[in-house]
Amino acid sequence: MKKSKYQLYTKIGENLFLYFNSFSSRYLLLDETKHGLYQSLSVVDIEKEYPALYSTLLQNQFIIPDDFDEQAIVEYKKLSVKMDTTMYHVVVNVTLDCNLKCWYCYETKLHNSNLRENVIEAIKLNIASRHRQVRFKTLKISFFGGEPFLNFKGIKEILDYAKEFCEKNDVILLADFTTNATVIKQEYIDYLKDYTCFFQITLDGNKDKHNEVKHLKGIDTFRCTLNNIYRISRTIPKSYIWVRINYDGKTLERIDDIIHEINDLDRKRTFLILRRIWQTDSDVITSEQLTTAIQRILDHKFFVDCYALSRNSVCFAERMNQVLINFDGKIFKCSTLSSFDDKHAMGKLDLLNGEISWEMNKIAHIPRTMTNSRCSDCSLFPSCLGPCNKNLLKSPDRSCILDEMNLSMQEFLMYNFKLNLLHENFDYLNN
Repeated sequence: MKKSKYQLYTKIGENLFLYFNSFSSRYLLLDETKHGLYQSLSVVDIEKEYPALYSTLLQNQFIIPDDFDEQAIVEYKKLSVKMDTTMYHVVVNVTLDCNLKCWYCYETKLHNSNLRENVIEAIKLNIASRHRQVRFKTLKISFFGGEPFLNFKGIKEILDYAKEFCEKNDVILLADFTTNATVIKQEYIDYLKDYTCFFQITLDGNKDKHNEVKHLKGIDTFRCTLNNIYRISRTIPKSYIWVRINYDGKTLERIDDIIHEINDLDRKRTFLILRRIWQTDSDVITSEQLTTAIQRILDHKFFVDCYALSRNSVCFAERMNQVLINFDGKIFKCSTLSSFDDKHAMGKLDLLNGEISWEMNKIAHIPRTMTNSRCSDCSLFPSCLGPCNKNLLKSPDRSCILDEMNLSMQEFLMYNFKLNLLHENFDYLNN
């Protein structure tokens, strides 16, 4: 027997240590005596002299058999997730136009770009064709852009078909939207009330900061966005809203202003995402600023995803049963592209039969499990799974999410432990 390499600990009290095993996603609390024994004794001695401690460690996979190859198992699981076909995920760029000009946006806007009717019909054919090939159980359609609600007509045409198709074929339908929520009308929300909907909606800070970033002459975009968040929550029973806060140091300092505005939302259907604005140097934002903001959110019982563990998943673009269809019929995988052009395209949609012709020299790397040594040797690898292949190919020594957050491993561990306690509390309340 041996000790798992995918574990770490931090001292959280005068006589208490928090352990985390990222392979089993288990936490343990050990007092100073047990901590000292575990760190100083061999597995054989622990088993012989302290059988109760040994049993606890074994049960939670902190101690594993000598022939148990954790890394190989993690990489196999990662590959299995990529190859899973139970869900077909179709991302649709319904437009590359947007009503806002956020300074940090990486995409090239394309005015008057909307889904063409022949592309919509080809998307319908593609869904039916894919189901004949792979009997998926869930169809997830993500509407992206640009601002997708600038072309609600295209959204409605696709969802009308998808709803009928899924009911006929006993398939679960999920509708997903990434939106600034400023052009969503009540009639759109009323239409979506019978769907299971996921929304990612951005707040760029408190009222002043948000309106500065998302500026529209004569319009309070902050209040408009908040009003629509509340309307969605009230009107669509099966709606789940991720409020994404794109932050710099000043945003984090006023996190209480944002919490105050969303405090009446249902914690079981409203979640927060914290993401540093990518043009902002992580060194400018202190770990104290970030951990304080996270704690304030947790104090108000909101789940906050700041690269939260345990993901045990991969980027959606790495899944083989996923496709991004641009408004003009070009095919992609990743949505984080500066330009959806021929250079980045990975295939094309046949407008007559809905089949996709992939460029194999571009897509061939996706099924592989690529891992750099920094990730595979990291204590958190089974939970994090490292960066996607696209980023690894671009930069093999790509920085870690901890660098991105400017947090120590111990600070990151404590944040995730608090999230785990919040989850357990929700589970308790639901029982």
